[in-house]
This record gives sequence, structure tokens and C-alpha cells, in this order.
Amino acid sequence: MRYLLLLMTGLSLAACNTNKSDKKISTDPQLSETNIYNKDSVLYAVETHKATNPESDKNFLSAIDQYRNKKDASGSIALFKKSVTLQPQAKAYYELGNALFDTKNYNEAISAYGIAEALNYKPLSKVLYNTACAYSLLENDTTALYYLVSAIEYGYSNAQNIFKDPDLAFARKYYEFEGKVRTALSGSSDPDKLQWSLFSKEFKPLAFPVTFDMDYKLSKEHTISYDYEKYVAEMRDNKFSREVGMEFYYVGTVKNSDSIKTIVYAGRDEVYDEDVKPEDLPTTYYIASFDSKGKLIDKLLIGGHTKLKDPVKVPTLKDNNIQIALLNVTYEKDPDQEGYANNKIKTKEEIGKEQYSIGKDGKFVKQG
Repeated sequence: MRYLLLLMTGLSLAACNTNKSDKKISTDPQLSETNIYNKDSVLYAVETHKATNPESDKNFLSAIDQYRNKKDASGSIALFKKSVTLQPQAKAYYELGNALFDTKNYNEAISAYGIAEALNYKPLSKVLYNTACAYSLLENDTTALYYLVSAIEYGYSNAQNIFKDPDLAFARKYYEFEGKVRTALSGSSDPDKLQWSLFSKEFKPLAFPVTFDMDYKLSKEHTISYDYEKYVAEMRDNKFSREVGMEFYYVGTVKNSDSIKTIVYAGRDEVYDEDVKPEDLPTTYYIASFDSKGKLIDKLLIGGHTKLKDPVKVPTLKDNNIQIALLNVTYEKDPDQEGYANNKIKTKEEIGKEQYSIGKDGKFVKQG
């Protein structure tokens, strides 16, 4: 089935891009708006652009702000496209597809979703579901049903939405719709548990001891999708609009049992100047325990700081123990006024320690 899915995606991309020059891979790794939906050109650009591109990230976050917070889908499209031409990323193609969908550009949205899938966007079920809706609105019921069933097989389990979503109204008229959908849904009896499973499986076991300091590397390949914000509360600010200046990362699993999973994730401000290395930016690390359905048990900020005046936390994890060094860090220039570009750390002084243990119930207990 996966081979067929990729084949159909390729066909849909070819159908939506009629420029003959786009049908073959470009020898120029730099994308342009004429070939951003050509899968071969995109994959070639990904392979040749291994390093992060700050300008691409800046455009992506500006586009998210325009789209999610300012509710301006049409105004965000050019920013998303600029982001992917500079550096193609799955998350940018997915959100570009959403913005195109909201402006009723369904064929182009399908092309964007196809590239997001080719770049391994997660959760894949969201890409497939949105693709199904686009085909339904184009009154292609058989293809819409195909993608909808595929979405269910890859984890989409909101039955109520499937049978009430107005975007799927045309597809629901198809005589095989209800039978195929209910058969697919029969394998996902617990939607909450399934969604938590899709999220939590991305956290790989950590090798102990591990220290999360400024030398710890976070990979762009491990960013957490906005679709999982129910598990990462920091993705939203006090007004419940997305924190467009932050990216969040899967870090790893600390403990895992049938009833409790303890994980570490990180958050980092991605709006920065071109001459600032990502690893030099303030990064916060959180440890959190969840039950088997993804309900939060306990959470603790263990690394970095959320206010500049607070000590910087540097945690070391080993089995059930968390030791946190508290550092007073000073810069040559005030980061609040001057930022982090060309702003070297002047001093790092340890001013204290904190120690926690992880209880059998998943809660974090301060020692001493």
C-alpha cells in the first residue's frame, strides 16, 4: 500500500505541474517557485543543503505568524514559498498546503502536501486527511476515499469529524464510503491512546549519563509538529496563539513502562540573526511524565531558563536521578538589548545545585 500511496502522490504532483522544465531534476540545488513541487528537484535540494538556513527559518516563522495568529492565509503563502526555496522543509510544505487549502487553491495544496509526505512530515495522518479533503472538494470521490482510508491506517481516528466534516461532504456520497471507513476505523478503538503513541514513539531511549548543556546538539529533523501541541503546552503563549518564535524538539525517553513514559523535549527561539549559530541560542529543556493515554502526570523545567535574570540550569540525567547545576552567565553585551549576535559569553559561574529523583508514579521529587 505504501508503494501505491507514493505512486499516486507522484501522479498528482505531475498532474498539478504542467511546466515541462519541471518534469526533470534541476542541476541547480537552489529551488525557485517554478519547481518547488517537483519531487526530484526538492529531494536534490534537501541533499545538497545539509546546514540550517536562518533566513528560511525566519520566513517560515513569519509565515506561521501571518497564517495562524493574524488569520491571513493568502498573505502567508509568499512567505512559506520563500522559506522552501531557501531550504525545503516538511513542516513548511505542510503549512503551505494548509494556507493554499484555506484560500481554495486545492490542486496546489495537494502538490504541497505531496512534498510534505515525501519529506517525511509527521504525523503523516494529518497530511493524508487534508489531501482527502482537498480531493473531495475537487469532487474526486474515489481518490478522496483512498487518502482518507490511508489517513486512518496511519493513525487518524476522529470518527465524528470524518462523518461531519463539510470538506468531505462530496466523498461521503460515494456508495463505498461508510463501509470502507468503518472497516478502517475498527482498528483504532482508542483515539487518545493512538495519538499519544504516534507522538511518543518519536522519543528514542537516552544513553546515560547525559548532560544538556550548550554543546548538546538538536537536529532540525527532530522538530515537533504543531499538531502535537496538546502534549507541549509551551507551544502556546498566554493568549493561546502559537509561539511563532519557538521551535520544539524531540530529545529522548528517560523511563518507559506500560503505564508511564517519562520524556525530555527542548524549546529554542528560532528568530535570530544570520551570524548567530543555533547552538549559541538559549535552549530550554523540559522533563515530563505521561500516562499510557498521554495525560500529563508531572513536568519540570530542567535546562536553560525562561527569564534572562534567572540562573541557567544545566542538567545531568542518570537513571532515576536529575542533577541540575545553576549557573550565573554573563555576556559581553546585554542580550536583552543587543541580542546574541557576536555576543560572547564573558563568565559562567556555578552558584548552586538542585537534585531530583523520578518516583514510581512519574512525579519529580526534589531532594535535600
